[in-house]
Amino acid sequence: MTSTPDAAGRYLDTPGENKVFALLCQVPEITEALAGICCDGYRQRISYEPRVSASPTDVVPYDTAAQDAAYYLDNELWTWANHVCEHRGLRYDGPVTPIGMAEWLRKNITALAMTPGADEAPASLRRVIRAARRAARLPIEPETWRYGSTTVARDTQLNASAIAIAAKELGPEYARLDRERVKSLRRTGRITPVRRNSEGVPIYRLGDVMDAHLATATRNRVSA
Repeated sequence: MTSTPDAAGRYLDTPGENKVFALLCQVPEITEALAGICCDGYRQRISYEPRVSASPTDVVPYDTAAQDAAYYLDNELWTWANHVCEHRGLRYDGPVTPIGMAEWLRKNITALAMTPGADEAPASLRRVIRAARRAARLPIEPETWRYGSTTVARDTQLNASAIAIAAKELGPEYARLDRERVKSLRRTGRITPVRRNSEGVPIYRLGDVMDAHLATATRNRVSA
């Protein structure tokens, strides 16, 4: 993995970062669907242990393509998580499962963008995830929305500036959810930061901000 960073030290530009984020958001749905196929309809945990070769007369009780897709997806996610840790001096502290690794990469998306070779991530992840979607019998959907689903959006932790950007994709009711609006909600005690980043910037759970924004707007309309 080799590439040249830009002036800000990033190997992955913002459009590429958004593509990676959207791809990672698909992992929970794909993993669940693959588990259902591998377990003959029962949504259970996929085993990543090596399979024992069957004789020609044996009947394979599940779709081997789904098991193979799960293996390649798991391997691809771990490769990128490990790559980021090695180059950025980080310690992987998430669950060693596809969903856990995808979540860890989303939370460390900036670190990934500043890791040599990150410009290869969009195409590499897209190839594996599209193959996994096919094996999971899911439609091959374009990665147009950064957050993949409203559930993922609500659980995402962002600063005020990032929330203002996310609001543009959340629907017309959030059109006025800009940076100043977030600060106003905090000043009035309607939202509280869940943590601060390494630079001391407040980080909020997007779902909390969305709810507070709509609730305050509703009260204002009633008062008027």
